Parts: sequence; C-alpha cells; structure tokens
Amino acid sequence: MAVKDVKDYYYKMQAQYLEMKADLADFEQDLKNGRITEEQMQQAIDEVQALEVNYSRLTYIMYLLEAPNRKTKKERYRTRNNKVYKALKEAKADEESVTAENKSALDTFRQQLKTLKEENR
Repeated sequence: MAVKDVKDYYYKMQAQYLEMKADLADFEQDLKNGRITEEQMQQAIDEVQALEVNYSRLTYIMYLLEAPNRKTKKERYRTRNNKVYKALKEAKADEESVTAENKSALDTFRQQLKTLKEENR
C-alpha cells in the first residue's frame, strides 16, 4: 500500500467523521428542542464511538506519516502541530495510550487463559 492510498483512506474517514459530527450537532439540537430523549442521544453517541476512535487513531498515523525524518526538523514539526498532538493525546489515540491499552487487554487475556487452564486441571 502506497502513502497515497493511506492518505486517500484517511480523507474518506475524515469525511465520514465530519458527517458524524454534523449529525451529532443535529441530534443535540433535537435534544434541546425536546424531540429526542437523553437516552436516545446517549445511544446515538455510543453507536458512533467506534468511528471516533478509528478516526483519532488514523489521525495519529497521519501525524507520524507526515513527520520529518531529520532530527532538526522534528522539534519544529512537533511545535507546529502541538494542538493536534494534544487533542490526540486527550482522545487516547497517541502511541503511549494505545500501547498501554493493548498491554492492558493482553494482560487481561493472559489472566483469563491462566484462569481457564487452572479450572480445567
């Protein structure tokens, strides 16, 4: 897969993400006007949560993809894109957050396997 393909995929995801944000804004307006309930709003938010997580993680990949290779330019790139990086860190889409989440999931999985093995003895 070429970088161009990754970028094209990202732009498709970005369009879907922006559509989702517009739809959520409409839902919030409907909530304020009393046309939907809090429960319906929460259900809608829960349904699009995966899209938001996917978009955030893909945005971090794009951030890394666009990063310069030379050390002298890396700091300037990081400073220039600090707002994006902070937003990704808050969304837990940065490398440290994803790695910690994966480690936690793996630890839980290993613990479950260990428990199952002990039960089957």
